[in-house]
Amino acid sequence: MEFVLNNKRYSIVDHELFINYLIVDSYFRSNRSKYDYDISFEFINPLLDKENVEFKDILEGTKVLEELIEKEQIGFIPAGLKIEEIDENHFRIIYQDIAFDGVNVGEAIPLLIALNSLVTYRPIVTLVQIEEELNYFLEKFRSYSR
Repeated sequence: MEFVLNNKRYSIVDHELFINYLIVDSYFRSNRSKYDYDISFEFINPLLDKENVEFKDILEGTKVLEELIEKEQIGFIPAGLKIEEIDENHFRIIYQDIAFDGVNVGEAIPLLIALNSLVTYRPIVTLVQIEEELNYFLEKFRSYSR
């Protein structure tokens, strides 16, 4: 999948995007978030219902995600988002008055999915709370790789 943001083309392997949705879904569904949100992605449920997950299941979920994106029923890039490339592997992600510096390539897509989920969440989440939650998300995400 390719997308253009700030006149720059980015790409992600489709099944990697699906796996990033799984990561964000798990974060909110498993109550790892700082605050309590009812955020989950219904298109992931069939995978979660399986006792054993195989790669073909990921690919099937990926096809569903692609269809949802094509129909504009789901997205991961909120309007007004800016991404600045700091170096080859790090970004500065800016949304309105909040910025996340030093976001690496592997963190960027899950962060964008979480950001978009909070921006579109109802009842409305304040920017201050979004910033707190996403800093907490990054902290948790980074602790998994240690």
